[in-house]
Amino acid sequence: MYKRTGKQRTLSLWGRLTAILLAAMLFFTAYGPLFTVSAEAASANSWMIILGTNHGGTKSRIKNYKNVVLDVQYYYPHEIKALKAGGKKIYSYMSIGSLETYRPYYKRFKKYELGRYANWGDERWIDVSKKPWQDFIVNELVASVRRKGADGLWLDNADVYYHYHRESIYKGLLSIITRIYKKGIPIYINGGDEFVTRLINSGKARMIKGVFQEEVVSSIISYSGNRFGVQNKSDRGYYEAYLRRAKRAGLNACVLEYTKSASLKKAIIAFCNKNKYGYYISSDVHLR
Repeated sequence: MYKRTGKQRTLSLWGRLTAILLAAMLFFTAYGPLFTVSAEAASANSWMIILGTNHGGTKSRIKNYKNVVLDVQYYYPHEIKALKAGGKKIYSYMSIGSLETYRPYYKRFKKYELGRYANWGDERWIDVSKKPWQDFIVNELVASVRRKGADGLWLDNADVYYHYHRESIYKGLLSIITRIYKKGIPIYINGGDEFVTRLINSGKARMIKGVFQEEVVSSIISYSGNRFGVQNKSDRGYYEAYLRRAKRAGLNACVLEYTKSASLKKAIIAFCNKNKYGYYISSDVHLR
């Protein structure tokens, strides 16, 4: 009987594998892929951010993502439990530096308004130095979303410290963050680079898990028209330096970008993968 050598067996196996691969290529060429996963959904760095009311189809929209930001105030506990299937982490959106006029608690804290929020007619900057506001955030809002099953918090509008650069504002934000940290709740801060930089410089960065920075590569040209462009060189350089500083401090660094351009979207993904940044890319300024 003819006996194959080890080398011949290997060649024969590769021959069969090659035939199988060629057949598969012909099949997909003729009939197209059975399913597709978007580039950002396929990346381990990607996030999904859906804000606003409880939108239908949320479960199908987040199925390819591990980290998801939702406004948990609009969800029931059983809905959050269902959305966490497969090991997803759900972070609750929460504005700590502004007060939205559509919230049921608006009238309760209206007296602490500092001024109007540019481009967002239903939002006001709030004086975070006021203890009733701090207590409300920590004892009521945070406690509520935790009861609903949120894994952590995605805190917005710490930029109030940039717009109202007062020591009392910094200390108010610091008090909120410190109290949440002591409860063992993971925190991501969206924006608020001046506040976060001061946290880092004072050795307090350990209290948060990571940061998001908006418009690093892209830029919003028109909020009302939902039009986007490319970030200017100066601002991009500043934000990139901030993200590098955050990473050196041991934080997860992420970007939130806005574009409808396929080529810019590809460039954002390449930039984030190169630097190991998390990211979410939206074609809607309202993150709907």
